[in-house]
Amino acid sequence: MSRSSLHLDSPRQPLARPGAGNPAPASNAGAAPAATPASTPSSLPRSGGDHWRYSSQLNQQLTAAQRALGFVDSLAGQLEALKGELSGQLTQRRVDSARLARGIEQVAQQWSQRGAASGGSLDSRLQFRLAADARQTFTVRGLEVANLTQGAAETLVFFSGEPGSGPAAVKVGEPLSEAALLAALGRALAPSGIQPQLDEQGQLQFSVAEAAWQGVRERFSLRGGGIRFPAGQPQHLKLQPTEQALQPQQWQSADHAGTRQTLQKVLRALDQLQLSRAAISRAMAEVRHAIAQLSQMSEQLWADGFVNDFNARFNTPDSESGLYEVVPALLGVSRYRVLSLLALP
Repeated sequence: MSRSSLHLDSPRQPLARPGAGNPAPASNAGAAPAATPASTPSSLPRSGGDHWRYSSQLNQQLTAAQRALGFVDSLAGQLEALKGELSGQLTQRRVDSARLARGIEQVAQQWSQRGAASGGSLDSRLQFRLAADARQTFTVRGLEVANLTQGAAETLVFFSGEPGSGPAAVKVGEPLSEAALLAALGRALAPSGIQPQLDEQGQLQFSVAEAAWQGVRERFSLRGGGIRFPAGQPQHLKLQPTEQALQPQQWQSADHAGTRQTLQKVLRALDQLQLSRAAISRAMAEVRHAIAQLSQMSEQLWADGFVNDFNARFNTPDSESGLYEVVPALLGVSRYRVLSLLALP
């Protein structure tokens, strides 16, 4: 995993940022054990309705992070054990495939419980969702940016089959910018819970809550105007889910070659878990810091202090030095991610 596993882009549950800079992550990832109980809302002062709701939200975010951390640590333990078995078997002339298969099955069972064990805070790519709203991303053949922003105009009518959502029409074709395409798709598909987005390569993706994925996969259909898609009866769309971070059902242990390949996949999975753990630990540190701040001041005072501190930092003769604190946080934020966020309804 080459990018951060932390997702803070939920418009409903923003992460509080108590200072101009991010709190430094713990020097030891193990300093935030999953068993640490979350601060309960009763431990924070009730200084107004908004403050109380915000404090409760922070506690919910901390609980989500702790559940994700517990799952990551448990899965890492299973993978470490499997790694030891695989390495040991590879040093022998004969592979005990049955024993290795049992270890792989244990990992597969653990992975299948990801959604429930993490409370929806870890998606299938091991990306942490602070709002505990893990989503399934997918692509649709024929729905590519170039195909939808160029060529003759055509009206596409989407049918998600979700209760309470009817047909949704989107006009595509030249002239249409990427931003306009995302905005139009976002408005049309919002009632069905489907969100369009651009990946880091600028390719069009869609996402839906994991709980709704199977229903959307079975019922999502489209009627075109005879240019890109057929007119007449809606055609069922074939959705291709984004590849999961772990696919233990495909791991082999029948011979030395398969065992060696499986070992490499286990090592990559452990690297991904390490990145996820670091992202979760950073989020927990920030949330805990925000809880501590809110326990000592009102939400309005905290917000005023943050704004004043930020303005003071960047409105002084040597404010250029302050940019060195902000720029690293923006590295890797592509225009496609910005477009996707701006297109949210």
